[in-house]
Formats: sequence, C-alpha cells, structure tokens
Amino acid sequence: MKDLPLILFTLCMQAAIGAVLWAALIRLKDKEAPAFKTNTLVALILSAVGILASLVHLGKPLLAMTSLFNLFSSWLSREILFSGGFFVLLAISWWLERSEKAESARNTLAWLASLVGLVAVFAMGQLYMQTVIPAWQSANTLVDFYATTLILGAVVLFVTAGKEREKLPRLDLAVLAIVFVQIAFVPGYLTGMAAMAGAGQESAALLAGSYGLMTILRWLFMLGGIFLFVLSRTDKFAKQAGILYTAVGILLIGAFIGRFLLYVSGIPIGIGII
Repeated sequence: MKDLPLILFTLCMQAAIGAVLWAALIRLKDKEAPAFKTNTLVALILSAVGILASLVHLGKPLLAMTSLFNLFSSWLSREILFSGGFFVLLAISWWLERSEKAESARNTLAWLASLVGLVAVFAMGQLYMQTVIPAWQSANTLVDFYATTLILGAVVLFVTAGKEREKLPRLDLAVLAIVFVQIAFVPGYLTGMAAMAGAGQESAALLAGSYGLMTILRWLFMLGGIFLFVLSRTDKFAKQAGILYTAVGILLIGAFIGRFLLYVSGIPIGIGII
C-alpha cells in the first residue's frame, strides 16, 4: 500500500498531538492532576514514528530540510516545520517530566507543544485542501483531521493513565459527540462531490460503490468503539480493562479505515473525465 507511510504519519502525529492537548486541558482544570508521564512518552514515540514514516514517503529524506526554505508559499514546508517543532517541544517536556524539574516550565511547554501541534494539524489539512483533488478540497478534511486528533488523543491518554484512569473526566462522552459531528458532515460531503464533474463524481462513486461497504464499516467501528468506550466508564465495567482495550482496538481500526478511504478517494482533476 503506497499510502501507508502517509496514513501512519497523519494518524500517529494527530494521536500524539491530541494526547498532549487533552493532558494539558485536564491539568488546566485540575491543578492536582498528575503529570501523565507515560502519556507524554507514548506521544513522543508516536510523533517519532510519524515523522519517520513521512521521511520514508519522501523517497529522499535528506531533501526534507530543503523544503523549509518555502515557508511563505508551501503548506508542505509549514507541515514539516510545525510537526518537527511539536516533536522537539515534546521531547524537552518529556525530559523535564522525567527529571521532575521546573514544573512551571513543563506546563508552559505542554501548552506550547499543544498549540504548535494544532497548527501542524491545520497545515496538514491545508496541504490536502490546496491540491487538485476535489475529494480533499472541502472543510471535511479539516474536520476529519481535528476530530481524529481529539479521538485518538483521548484513547492514548486513557490507555496510558493506568491507576489514574478512574480520576479522568468523561472524555468518552466528548469523543462520542465528536464522532457524531464527523458523521453529520458526511451527507453534505458526499452530495457536494457527487454534484461536481469528473474527478469529484468519481470519488463519490468510489465511496458509495466499490468502497461503500468499507465506508459503512468505518462508522460502525467508530460507533461500536465509542459505545464500548462509554461502557468502560460506567461503574459496573470500570474495573474491566478488557472492555477499554477492545474499544481502543475497534476505534483504531475505524480510524485507519477512515484514513485509508481518504487516500483511495483522492482522484485528481482530469481523471475520470471522458
């Protein structure tokens, strides 16, 4: 699968950014909240995996740095800058957490990393939206990227929280709302593409035809995973980690399918026109 490096890059980076953002928001609300050190480490590993995957996709990784010379004209340059900046800030934050030094600086770095990460997600979205591929040009791309950031970020935070998991706020309900927002965009997205000529219609036909079953499975996995996620937070099942991990697995499959469909539906203008 030629798009696998890009799928890994976007999903891993967005999960890492979301994990750091949720942790920062929780600490902002609750000054007594833990540092979530494991969350920071896992986010750092995910961002490293994502960056390595993106370099593999480039073919000539050493040329990645040269793209930074086009910051004022290229969304690819901005994506590389802010993704790399997020990784560096996160690495420093993790080192400070590991050494238990400078709590104030750690909190500031966490927020700075979160903001830089959110800009990186915006740059990712714009990079796709500014292409000649109609399926990527709508606001649905940004909605999908930010929704994935928040959903996978919450998943990472819950999995890494350990004994502190029961003290976490109801992020599962927030994630449920986010998925419903995503689903609400789907009809308009498909209708908009179907109303286009050529490539847009071809993309809509793919998602409704050849990949129609996969499109349905994506949302079934997302909703099923969310249902189990919410169930794992109820008093009756709170101590049954198996439900949480099953929910996480199902959600990851749904997120992967969604990102796969993004790339498979990416038909450039000029393709499909007779």
